[in-house]
Amino acid sequence: MSKPTKITYDAVAEAANAIALEGGKPSVRLVIARIGGSPNTVLPMLREWQSGRPVVRAADIAVNPEIFRLLAEQISTSNAVAVKAAEERATEAEAEVELLAEAGRAVEAQVEELELALEQSQAEIVKKERTLEALEIERARDQQTAQETISTLKAQNDGERQRADEAVQKVAENGVRLEAIPKLEAEVQRLAVFEQSAAVLTAKLDDAQSVIEELRQRLAAAEKATTEARSTVDKVSREAEQARIGEQSAQAKLESALRETESAKSQLVEAKAEVKESREELKGLRAQLQDKPKAEAQPKA
Repeated sequence: MSKPTKITYDAVAEAANAIALEGGKPSVRLVIARIGGSPNTVLPMLREWQSGRPVVRAADIAVNPEIFRLLAEQISTSNAVAVKAAEERATEAEAEVELLAEAGRAVEAQVEELELALEQSQAEIVKKERTLEALEIERARDQQTAQETISTLKAQNDGERQRADEAVQKVAENGVRLEAIPKLEAEVQRLAVFEQSAAVLTAKLDDAQSVIEELRQRLAAAEKATTEARSTVDKVSREAEQARIGEQSAQAKLESALRETESAKSQLVEAKAEVKESREELKGLRAQLQDKPKAEAQPKA
């Protein structure tokens, strides 16, 4: 009869690991089926394997505490770098948001200034157009008055010339007679008065022509001013439109920067959460590091 095989912890652990790798659940029955032994022998060793706290044996490799310390330092350094990078991104994003907000305020002020200038220019155009209409009405009225005055003066001048011609004809018909001289002298005096009246009317006609010319010049100046005002309004309108486009662009950039800021803040929160989690893991590692010598010092039951 063959000598029964001695059941060791390493044999039980190897069988349990093999069963687990095959997808099974290690149990006393399955382990005994593989390596033999009795439940009283296999059960304590299997429980020891399942608890994950095996008794340290000579074959086990002791972990150098320096590894845990280096690992903890590496985790702490990585977390610090991640937090610092996230904080820098958040700071940069906030600075960009403030810069874009300031640019947006400047554009809004420019738009308001251009809109005010546009309103003033439009009001000036309306004023000049009304002045132009008034000048046109005044020119038409003065031109009509001057034309009527000219017609009246021509009619009077023609009448005086006709009477002068009649007087000369009478003188020619009657001959030079002494008794006609007083009448001729009176007629000459009357004609002299009419000549003076004609001269006055001619001067008034010249004055009317001067007034018409002045009105024409004023009208031309008003038309030129109106054209310049309209050109100014067009220019201001174009500048206002460009300013509005710039404002829309600045607003879009501001919204994008705000989104980036929110993203950076979210990353910062996540980084801080990772730091917290890493610190908890570090505490666990340190606890394991502290418990390791105690476990090594305990004798196997």
